[in-house]
Amino acid sequence: MSQDRQETKEKLLDAAENLFARRCFDEVSIRDLATEAGVNVAAVNYHFQTKENLFQEVIARRFVHQRDATLGALNRYLVETGEGHDLAPVVHILAEQFLRGSLGSTGGSVFMMIVAREMHANNNHGSMTFFKEMVQPVFRTFALAIRSCRPRMSDEDIAFFVASVVGQIHHFIVRWHKIQTLGKDSPEGSMMIQIFPVLGRSLEEYISEVSDYITRFSTAAAESLYPEVSE
Repeated sequence: MSQDRQETKEKLLDAAENLFARRCFDEVSIRDLATEAGVNVAAVNYHFQTKENLFQEVIARRFVHQRDATLGALNRYLVETGEGHDLAPVVHILAEQFLRGSLGSTGGSVFMMIVAREMHANNNHGSMTFFKEMVQPVFRTFALAIRSCRPRMSDEDIAFFVASVVGQIHHFIVRWHKIQTLGKDSPEGSMMIQIFPVLGRSLEEYISEVSDYITRFSTAAAESLYPEVSE
């Protein structure tokens, strides 16, 4: 693909990411996408054929990297520790990798808005691909790692546990995105920082402290709820 064509494709992906973060899939037309990207409608059809294909490439562009980075970090830890791994590092890897991928990369927060919208959508334009290729491999690998060190947790226990961790991660992503939008010196931003001081720190400190908190909280909850499975 020529450089000009690659640049046009990237413009369309960037434009689609922004539009799908603000509006539902069905509310975004191919003409809207072309206008946002500053290209003609024919370019959308040439590069992606359909709006559904474009949506799926928007998801894949961000999440494939996030998925691979997260699974890579977990697998490196499991290889180093073998059967002697524990729950806390597994949780910490999941939290830190998703926070870093979402907040520490350009467009990460916008992408998470698309993910949140997609998870609550009532359509199937990209849902099966998203869950089968992106979410399921991460869940399956972390579930196996949890079961390995907590063998008597049921499948349902593990599903609830992972959902709880992911819910915390999303919450803290939204908090950071909100403070950046408001501005730390705005009345609303100042109030948020007063209540939650970590929001006033650097991004690196935020990721580190939030990852540590999610790990401590979730591990303590697991040991309290499932004391029979503790070592």
